Amino acid sequence: MSQNSSHDITSDVDQPDVCVDFADLGPGMVTMRVKVRIIRRFVCPAYGARFVEFVLEDPKGQKIHAVLGGDVAQRFSSILIEGNCIILSDFVVRMALGRFRPSSHRFRLGSNALTSVNLIRPFSQSDNFHFAKFSDIKEGHLNPCFCVDLIGRLLVTFDFRRSESNRVNHRFFFQMKDRSGVRLIFRLPDVFVDSFMNERKKWIGDFQILIVRFAKLEVVEGNVTATTACTCTQFFFDHECPEFLVMRRFFTRK
Repeated sequence: MSQNSSHDITSDVDQPDVCVDFADLGPGMVTMRVKVRIIRRFVCPAYGARFVEFVLEDPKGQKIHAVLGGDVAQRFSSILIEGNCIILSDFVVRMALGRFRPSSHRFRLGSNALTSVNLIRPFSQSDNFHFAKFSDIKEGHLNPCFCVDLIGRLLVTFDFRRSESNRVNHRFFFQMKDRSGVRLIFRLPDVFVDSFMNERKKWIGDFQILIVRFAKLEVVEGNVTATTACTCTQFFFDHECPEFLVMRRFFTRK
């Protein structure tokens, strides 16, 4: 059976050298093995096929950004799938820098010629959303370099793409409202609009709860709004998690 077969499951029992806490990571590490679940796999168009990016989660629910070379991603393509739990070995730990950071962790992981991946049995199925308060976003309390998770009632969409008088790119917006009544504008790039509206059309209830995972914050004319981050951002309509159930009950009573 091939090394990267999705059916090759390595036991992680009795392996004391396997890290299960991202807090133990430090810069310059190249030999540690880490036990993670793949939350998100995505690419940034600027990098092309040279790199594939991931958001990984440890057993304690902490997240970290990983950027693996395209050769590594290709070699273990049948394992590096969202939802899989893996042991990542012989990676590199670097400082997390830049204006796009899907995780608030101060480090990110990279690969080298020795990096390898082994599939293990699942250790978590939780969504582990970390929702930001709309008031914190609007008041500028959050670092715009870090992606955030959002949840709110979807109120209205604004489609200005056919307006010849408006020459601004990405002229599709929607507005959300949280339980505190704070409203947030989201700018949606054209590439996401069709799939977003197809899901929107499935709306059959009195209201729709939207979850946005890995949203990026931006400041436009002094106002803080949200938008997408490469292809990392995800949209979930009426996704049943504990926070969704609480919000649905709240708006049902209104």
